[in-house]
Amino acid sequence: MSKQTFRLALTLSLAVLGMAVRAAAQGTPVVGSVEVTGKLTRVMAIGAETSGWEIQLESEQAFGGKPVKSIGVVGNGKKLEKLENKKVTASGTIVHRSGVETGDRVTLQVEKIKQRKEEKPKSEPKSNY
Repeated sequence: MSKQTFRLALTLSLAVLGMAVRAAAQGTPVVGSVEVTGKLTRVMAIGAETSGWEIQLESEQAFGGKPVKSIGVVGNGKKLEKLENKKVTASGTIVHRSGVETGDRVTLQVEKIKQRKEEKPKSEPKSNY
């Protein structure tokens, strides 16, 4: 085997191995639309590895076998700005993204988002005591 053939085979092997590792890191794919509820906030990350928005979930959820407390959001910027720091319910599809600093992460590609109405606390009946 010539040096050139060996180098080509090595390069192809490393490329295939790299793709396999990335596919394994992405976890189980999430099929269909998902719905999440939480507070929509702005975020920043080194190297612009974020859309600038995330939803801080009310409770931990698992997407593709990976439990998260917040999820990055990609959608209509003007609509997101209007809902900043408000409780929202959003639905859309899960997309896997990877970055140098953040590694593999799940992001919600928003199809619908709306503000949640605040539930009024139930008033307790007045006591005669």
